[in-house]
Amino acid sequence: MYHPFFQFVLPRLGQAALDILLYLNFLQLPPLQLAAQWPVLYYGLPLVLMALLAYISRDPLGLGIVFVGHLVTFYCIGTGIGLVLRRVGGAPLAVWRIFWLGGITPWLLTAGIMWWGRRRALHLCTTRYRLTTRKKLPGGQLRIVQISDIHPRSCAAMDHTRIPELREKIEACRPDLLVLTGDIFDEFTEPEELKAFCALFGALHAPLGKYYVLGNHDLFHHWREPSFGRAELERSFAAAGVRILEDTSVLLPCGVRIVGRKDYLYTNGKRFTAQQLLPGGPDDRYTIWLDHEPRDFKAAAAAGADLILSGHTHGGQVWPAGAVGMVAKNERNYGKKVINDHCAAIVSGGTGTWGYKFRTQGRTEIVCVEITTEKEM
Repeated sequence: MYHPFFQFVLPRLGQAALDILLYLNFLQLPPLQLAAQWPVLYYGLPLVLMALLAYISRDPLGLGIVFVGHLVTFYCIGTGIGLVLRRVGGAPLAVWRIFWLGGITPWLLTAGIMWWGRRRALHLCTTRYRLTTRKKLPGGQLRIVQISDIHPRSCAAMDHTRIPELREKIEACRPDLLVLTGDIFDEFTEPEELKAFCALFGALHAPLGKYYVLGNHDLFHHWREPSFGRAELERSFAAAGVRILEDTSVLLPCGVRIVGRKDYLYTNGKRFTAQQLLPGGPDDRYTIWLDHEPRDFKAAAAAGADLILSGHTHGGQVWPAGAVGMVAKNERNYGKKVINDHCAAIVSGGTGTWGYKFRTQGRTEIVCVEITTEKEM
């Protein structure tokens, strides 16, 4: 437990300081200068504007808090630069005043980044990785499609209206194996979204099977009780031909092994260790390791994992807050990392977004991994 000063007092002091900074900056806005001869309007309108910003940012999961966060950040940076240049004076200060536009620039920058962030969130990519192995694969190659962190909601980047586009991109990869690495649904998923996406998974063809590991949102009520329970989720996936793996491994007839872990957050860390999951250690079976959160890479590689597929981080999604938070808790934020020279760990940026149609870091993507067996010389 933190000291009460750090837990309660310091955040309020910080908020008061930001409020004062915003108020002083709002007083400089050019449109407000028109009301300078009426003190009540001149000093009162900034308070109205601050109250409006507080209202639109009241929802911690809403896009309004992202807008206000960027606006405040730009004002803080701009104020700092302005204070430095006042000491310098001369041409740099004159140029800065033109650029700053009396405080209108932060609004323009925020509007621009909100537009750009929405476009990035809605642009669904296919990210391809090509790997090699000395182990035998069916036909000498294996193609895996990873879907992760869909979080289907009408206000997020992915919902049932985008299923045709998602299906087209998955089928274009012609997967041998389809893996779902958690947070496919969450506590805000409505029954029609659950039904629509499970129908999609059922319609997809993957000769070697379809496998799924739980994320920290699929069944956990972080913000509210979900509209479905475990029994309904299991029935829906079973009907779609998707097998749920929870701290277990499956050896496919083709010789490929799949290990699915329970989610670390969902279980509060009470799950099997990597060594318990593969007590025999590394062998000649190509082993795919599914874990929602990018954790325990070295332990998984030491146990015998050849490929680790994770999600959870969304690639940061909102820079820099997402990047800082995820890097502090996970071993990788996004992309590929080689472990112990033989194991590749890949972290997806998510097939959807969390909370809103906005992304300034990472990619909204499906991941296609193509593995080939190295030819012996």
